[in-house]
Amino acid sequence: MAVAIEGAAIVRDYEGAITNHIIYKQRCDTCGYTTPNPPIVVCCMPGGTVMYGWYHAESFVCPFCGKHQQVRLEG
Repeated sequence: MAVAIEGAAIVRDYEGAITNHIIYKQRCDTCGYTTPNPPIVVCCMPGGTVMYGWYHAESFVCPFCGKHQQVRLEG
């Protein structure tokens, strides 16, 4: 089961035998703004291992309050 540590609202979580797929939207922790953009899909290894891919460094600037927000997920 995926957990959003910061900067994300999980839409759906698929757990598979080889990889897990996490579908989320960007969310600002300061003001609660959730982007209207389409959800983002990422993959991770099952069993609580370290997630891999481009999304570790993902960040965005909230268009509502201007805060620079990091996105961190835990699989």
